[in-house]
Amino acid sequence: MTRARHPHRRGTVLIVTIVICFALAGAVIALARSTRVEMQASANEAASLEASTVERGAEQYVLAMLGGYKDQIRSMSEDEFAAVPVGRGCFWLLRPDYDDPQLPVFGLMEESAKLNLVGVDYDDLIRLPGMTYTAASSILDWTDEDGNLERDGAENEYYLGLQPEPYYCKNAPLETVEELLMVRDINRLMLYGDGTAPPLGQRYSNRDNGRNLFSDPQLARGIYDVVTCYTKEPNRADDGQTRIRTTRLNRAQDRANLQSRMVSRGLTQSRAAQILATMGPAAPTNLFDFYFRGQLKPDELDLIKDDLTDSGSQTLQQRINVNAAPATVLRCIDGLELEDADKIVAARSGNDPTSDDIGWFPDALGRDKAIQIGNRVTWKTFQYSADILAVSGNGRAFRRVRIVVDTSTGTPQIIYRRDNTDRGWPMDKEILASIRRGESMTSGASNMMPGNRSGGGSSSLGGRF
Repeated sequence: MTRARHPHRRGTVLIVTIVICFALAGAVIALARSTRVEMQASANEAASLEASTVERGAEQYVLAMLGGYKDQIRSMSEDEFAAVPVGRGCFWLLRPDYDDPQLPVFGLMEESAKLNLVGVDYDDLIRLPGMTYTAASSILDWTDEDGNLERDGAENEYYLGLQPEPYYCKNAPLETVEELLMVRDINRLMLYGDGTAPPLGQRYSNRDNGRNLFSDPQLARGIYDVVTCYTKEPNRADDGQTRIRTTRLNRAQDRANLQSRMVSRGLTQSRAAQILATMGPAAPTNLFDFYFRGQLKPDELDLIKDDLTDSGSQTLQQRINVNAAPATVLRCIDGLELEDADKIVAARSGNDPTSDDIGWFPDALGRDKAIQIGNRVTWKTFQYSADILAVSGNGRAFRRVRIVVDTSTGTPQIIYRRDNTDRGWPMDKEILASIRRGESMTSGASNMMPGNRSGGGSSSLGGRF
């Protein structure tokens, strides 16, 4: 007997099969998408770890250079600080653009070439670019030890009234430059600039080939790279001997010690005696006063400069290295004007960049001003900062870290470290793009060496892609 067929059931299996196929296809697509996201996340994480490892390698590179080649740092070519390979990645040691063609764009920064905010005076602070009367006064109130208002400054009454998070006035020295952001009237614009400065790693001036790059160079750069709170110089000679106080050279014993020291440095006995006789019986105020009153020659000053001091402190903090400081910092010294700073920069331009000589300085500036600022000048550097930019081999991630290294104890030590990756890629964006395209590090480096410009602006992207 033949079973009856049911026409309404025809195609049911096909429809079910199609539904199952669509469901499986959707599951495969979702799984593939999820896998792709996981792969990208894993690749980004691997690149991030690689960039971090390259950056740590850069820190060791800096420590090794300061440990073995500190005296040669200024003479090293810029390509020793640009696109230095570490594994598949590489790093750069960036320097700020001071609008000075004499200064390199890659390398270590000498902290003694900046204005130290520890114990700074108002007359120095107010000379910083973009500094206001209220901000300078507030810095003094933030760092002094009392609760008395300084000029138009701020104490607890102001800071405890801030909303939503009030805090106390510190009334102690600054520990980091970034701490300035807690001080009244100082904001990120004053500290870091307005973001219109050209990319780092290229040599620019305010007007380049007739093209106005940024209207106000100091507003564009901020004060972050011209101030410090880390400089500290041991007040002793390089050979460990105690320095002789210039203000005590009216004493017979101190004169005899200095004469013996001058002979040990290379002067003849008769010349040393002549210098002291020419100086007269009164004690000079500082090294440059001794130079002019004793009628020394520049090379003679360089021989004995490390044996004299005008301070009885064990360490010196408010000294600016005239062999390395840009004009922006030099003009912060109370008693100097902009033309004086330009005069100093011009006079040192022909000197050996590796030299720490100071004999050229007093004659270049002139007797009166040299003596006036004699207690503010140094030729030594014991703390260095490095602005490290490290990138992974595929360009998917980068790290930007700033460190400060102290060499005053003999062994270089990192005393400060801050991750600045969130501030974005600071060089030409095309450099990062070329690395992502798989171009060689060497070809990428050639685009950012001094004198090469490929345009572009600073990126606001983060450190992971």
